[in-house]
Amino acid sequence: MRRTTHLDKASVNENAISMTDAGCAQPVRRTLIKGVAAIAGTGMLPTFAIRGAYAATGATGTTAEPIVETTSGKVSGAREGKGFSFKGIPYAASTGGANRFLPPQPVKPWGGIRSALAYGNSAPQNAEEPTPLTGWYVSLEPTSEDCLSLNVFTPQLKDGTLRPVMVWLHGGGWVTCAGSAPGFNGSELASAGDVVVVTVNHRLNVFGSLSLAGSDERFADAGNAGVLDMVAALRWVRDNVAAFGGDPNNVTIFGQSGGAAKVAALLQMPAANGLFHKAIAQSCSGGLRLTGPDEAARQAAQLASKLGLARAEGEALQRVPAARMLAAMKEISDPFRAVLDGRSFTRNPYDPDAGALAHGIPLLIGNAATETTLMLARDPNNFLLGMPEVERRVARYLRVAPAAARTVVEAYRSTLPGASPTDALAQITTDYMFRRNTVEIAVRQATRASAPVYAYVFDWRTPVMGGVLHSPHTAEVPFVFGTATTAAGLVGTGEDIAPLTRQTMATWAAFAHTGDPNNALLPHWPRFDQEHRTTMLLDRDSRIASNPGGEARAALAGLPYYQYSMPLNFARA
Repeated sequence: MRRTTHLDKASVNENAISMTDAGCAQPVRRTLIKGVAAIAGTGMLPTFAIRGAYAATGATGTTAEPIVETTSGKVSGAREGKGFSFKGIPYAASTGGANRFLPPQPVKPWGGIRSALAYGNSAPQNAEEPTPLTGWYVSLEPTSEDCLSLNVFTPQLKDGTLRPVMVWLHGGGWVTCAGSAPGFNGSELASAGDVVVVTVNHRLNVFGSLSLAGSDERFADAGNAGVLDMVAALRWVRDNVAAFGGDPNNVTIFGQSGGAAKVAALLQMPAANGLFHKAIAQSCSGGLRLTGPDEAARQAAQLASKLGLARAEGEALQRVPAARMLAAMKEISDPFRAVLDGRSFTRNPYDPDAGALAHGIPLLIGNAATETTLMLARDPNNFLLGMPEVERRVARYLRVAPAAARTVVEAYRSTLPGASPTDALAQITTDYMFRRNTVEIAVRQATRASAPVYAYVFDWRTPVMGGVLHSPHTAEVPFVFGTATTAAGLVGTGEDIAPLTRQTMATWAAFAHTGDPNNALLPHWPRFDQEHRTTMLLDRDSRIASNPGGEARAALAGLPYYQYSMPLNFARA
């Protein structure tokens, strides 16, 4: 087979075939909140050139369902957009019953042809209620412990080409969401970027990250069961993706928010070594550290107490109904996430002695300019704050004295002329929660690794809510996937949508092809290094900056780095 080795800059053409609404091709079983408007057919949708053999075949042709043979059996997919989709393919067995808390078990092969037309179950979770701002990424399929499935989107089958593979790890802070959310439909990214996109469901919260170190040996890996699910999915990709037109030797893992923390963890996980070759971390707030063993033991003891058990013992917990487990979890403040267990992980991902596993992996890393405006938007009154209230919230959030909080606020106001008090609050909390960790990971990777690091800030301002959100948490994701129509409640329907989608998709795809995000739609993007900290500000008209926001961010020096256990108390009075 012919293997593609780079993304031809000329393949991105602003006057090529129009894009359809990827997010609406497969109905979701949980209705999106009213207000996520459709704009299909308005002429606003982005356009891309379709490369090589796919351009010759077009989006029509035979109506027969495409069939692919995997190591577990044959699956039948569907034509979707300009390519093909295969949904709900199991990569491991059900995690219910006797398999709860165990490492993923092999899926039982099937005879005949298995339908891959519908998404699989979402992992059990205490789901967030969708809103116009969030419905496109929090909407779920029915939940079940039989949830280890993945979805494959490919531009073409059996055309003699092996394309780069992009494996998406969804956000939700290790505790919620799913790879099958409508905003993560990979059909447009696959066809526009000439890549194969794989989205993954895995165990979350107590089912994926409950440390049972004091239980019997069968449950020794329970604290990282969800991470081991991701490894199993990557092994499935290694063994099967070529049949879908993907190159198992050119795999990029990418994720946003909690998904970015999953990327950071996998970069330093021995079991994942060699299963991927590039990494993209978007809005990585908690990627520096895992849950420590003492904290994990406390969580397990708390859960057992809430359930009326003397101790957290695996066999007894296997008999507890999933709904009761989730109800008990609500009463535990710290989120369950990957554990420093001495087995899957012996070091935190970016400790100075973390090891060299990530040193040969090119890394694209960044965040949205004002991440925390999405949290502030839960109460519109947050955009009407006075400065005394901002100072009070900063002191509470950063856990500093009022005088120290005032110094931080003044440092930011001096670099944000004309900014409202809420603007200052949003920038301080964004920098503390996201930007500092992102820059620190980039510095540590660039300093130690032989592979390149590229840094970005997504700086485009959404017009929704009168522009007060600027560039909120998750804002870049619909542009990466080409699902801005589905996410219109967050990004609107303006004239920026098409060109920014073209640019963003071309950038992520270029990195997947070559480990370098440079493409014809951007100015030249130098590598990130510790001295210059060169960063691409991604916008309708993108531009390069050196350590953007660094002067104000210096006011946070000396504070501990953000951890998931910190409450988001800046978003309430």
